[in-house]
Amino acid sequence: MSNTMRFVALVLLSIFFIGSSGAEWTLPIYVTSLSSNDNDNSPPPPPATYIRILGVNINASDEFDRDLDVLAPPPPQADALDVYFPCSHEVVNRLATDIKPDLKGVSWNMELIVPSVCVVRMDWNVEAVPEDIPVIMNTGTSQINMKSQDYTTFESGTYSLKVITQIAQTPNKGGGGGGGSGGSGGSGEAFENILISETEREYVNKGSVVSYNFDFEGNIVQYLNFTGLKNSGKIAAKVEILNNTSTLVDSAPLDIVYKNLNIWVGNLDWATSENIANPIINFKVEKSWIIDNKISKSTISLNRYSDGIWNPLETYKIGEDAEYLYFEAKVPGFSPFAVTGKKDMGESGGEGIIVEPTETVEKQPVQAPTEKKGIPGFSLFAGVLFLLIVMQILRKNE
Repeated sequence: MSNTMRFVALVLLSIFFIGSSGAEWTLPIYVTSLSSNDNDNSPPPPPATYIRILGVNINASDEFDRDLDVLAPPPPQADALDVYFPCSHEVVNRLATDIKPDLKGVSWNMELIVPSVCVVRMDWNVEAVPEDIPVIMNTGTSQINMKSQDYTTFESGTYSLKVITQIAQTPNKGGGGGGGSGGSGGSGEAFENILISETEREYVNKGSVVSYNFDFEGNIVQYLNFTGLKNSGKIAAKVEILNNTSTLVDSAPLDIVYKNLNIWVGNLDWATSENIANPIINFKVEKSWIIDNKISKSTISLNRYSDGIWNPLETYKIGEDAEYLYFEAKVPGFSPFAVTGKKDMGESGGEGIIVEPTETVEKQPVQAPTEKKGIPGFSLFAGVLFLLIVMQILRKNE
């Protein structure tokens, strides 16, 4: 090979590695069954440890990739350890390795079945994950930062786990735009302010009603609906429940805040009136919060931060159960939001909510006169007649 050819090959190789930097990584998860018996016997069947791998690749898709994904064994017939990534392929529905597209906000679902009389230890190795990508595991009852914690345990039962990656970016305080900056990428929210992050992906087709359903514990958003105006493929919707006021805004809402949150759909400037119509957000509010804070339920609303100010949105109560009130709000775009309410100024809680009374004195209603039988005005006529008789007697005596 000539020196020129060697130089060209070296340049091409350098471009390949530079271009693929951060585009491919894997995260192995080791799931080991540990007997809870005193004699420390491992429960059957062997092996006692399964390895499951998640990761990203520039050539991957959201569907089954024959060259990247690896099938998981069939489910065990007996009471035994089972762990796999669900897959919606027409033939393949269980994966041992699940590789996703190279996006900066990705999620993996993982099913875990822990057999009876057993405890499972789950370890992982995040060395290959880029430093700027946080990795969070949602167990249904807790959020685990997989970069600051390297294992967890599960007792007997069935678990639906979700692993999420997200880029922590420098906050941009320019106000919430029409389309949001989240969805498939980082939202810009300070990572330490994010309590829960949940991302769902759905196909958006022209004329179809698209519904994103969220089910993480602690996520007050139940679903997000809109009508697609264009064939846009698979679009991500992300909800971030926050610890405090969003770092993307300049001020907190004026009313009493129930929850601060960010909602994003698609990439920057995608969720506009050209692509979607009639976006609606459904959310829930705990009745205990309403009672504890003496909130007038008629003042509960979803507020959107846009153009430097908080704007209350048209919000409707659509139902309730023993613990929550459920609301829907029409939204003009996606950005930071806050659910707020105002103090009850004497209004009763109503509809099953008991609101403790305020210190104001309750006014007693005026009693309506009781009905009396007889001739109207008779008592007045009798009094006048008596007065005339008395005057007549006095004149005669004179």
